Amino acid sequence: MARLKNFRAAVELTRSQLTGEARRQQLIDLSRRSIAEAEAMNRATIGYDVGKTVIVDGLRGGAIENVKPGGTVVALFAVHEAAIDFAWETIATMSPVDMRPDADNIVYRKNHLLMVNGEEVGPPPVKIEVDDVVTFVNLLPYARRLEKGWSKKQAPDGIYEVASKVIRARYGNVVQVKFGYGAFLGEDPRIRDNRYPYIELSPKRSRV
Repeated sequence: MARLKNFRAAVELTRSQLTGEARRQQLIDLSRRSIAEAEAMNRATIGYDVGKTVIVDGLRGGAIENVKPGGTVVALFAVHEAAIDFAWETIATMSPVDMRPDADNIVYRKNHLLMVNGEEVGPPPVKIEVDDVVTFVNLLPYARRLEKGWSKKQAPDGIYEVASKVIRARYGNVVQVKFGYGAFLGEDPRIRDNRYPYIELSPKRSRV
């Protein structure tokens, strides 16, 4: 999630000598201009529009036209959506393949799950909102062993932790990338075998 903080607009408003309704109208105009600039920047950087939420005087989804003369307008953008496809492809690329003649050699690769706020949503592409948390996990029984280097030739350092570093290197400026072990589908997290390696992408509060 990127927090819109247009410093040029803030300076312009601070220097303004307007008061009352005139100042409120100036804030409305500056807010609209700043949000449009941020949307254009997102399109140029990411290639498409992402989800957006506007908070007016602390009211999420409030209308900019209702801002008070000394109020605030904050725009949040779901820029972490751009990392989903890259993360999915990175995890798949790093997944080991079973080379035995009688094996379904991509069984691990095709069992990665994509969840949004804890609910499975299927493979990308997916649309998300600014507060959504995205999780990648593989719930095969041997996923934990693979993460510990079970595939010595193809993935000696594991899959998810290595992938998280690649994703962080690419999108760490706008996305919070977390690697860990967790229980899913209602399993008891206190039992080690119920904890699977996962990657979580969450909104990162940054200024643009």
